[in-house]
Amino acid sequence: MEFRVRALLEKDAQRVAEMAAALSAHEGMPPPPFDADDVIRYGFGEHKRFDGIVAERDSDLIGYAIFINSFNIGLGTPGLHMLDLYVEDSARGTGAGRALIGAVAAETIARGGSWVVWQSLPTNSVAIDFYNHIGSRQYQAADFELSGPTLNEMAAESSWR
Repeated sequence: MEFRVRALLEKDAQRVAEMAAALSAHEGMPPPPFDADDVIRYGFGEHKRFDGIVAERDSDLIGYAIFINSFNIGLGTPGLHMLDLYVEDSARGTGAGRALIGAVAAETIARGGSWVVWQSLPTNSVAIDFYNHIGSRQYQAADFELSGPTLNEMAAESSWR
């Protein structure tokens, strides 16, 4: 199966949003509130918040990776935080996932970084098996998040702004 890896383009927005919903479904989650307009709004232009790379076969996208710049205090170096990695079921095992992570790794080095980090749900055994197969190291860390009302309550307590 031939495919190519390239930078995310605005014309890819709808397909990437569809694949993000497929990733959520694969993880047993409801579709995210992330649509084509969000891909364009936050992936391009004045309010850009992420970068993306896609895998394409015969002008159809078969996978994507979305990532952001980050910094690791413990290492004292910049790197990239990969927010999403997804490859369509029909394209798994073709090397597309490895090619996408390889492209993110190359982008990390091009930006002067020395690491890539990402998360996976502990129940996503397909992803974990793949990540182990490519030689990544699994942290023994717990992820935490503030959002919704709790985020608002914490912000209201702050004198920061």
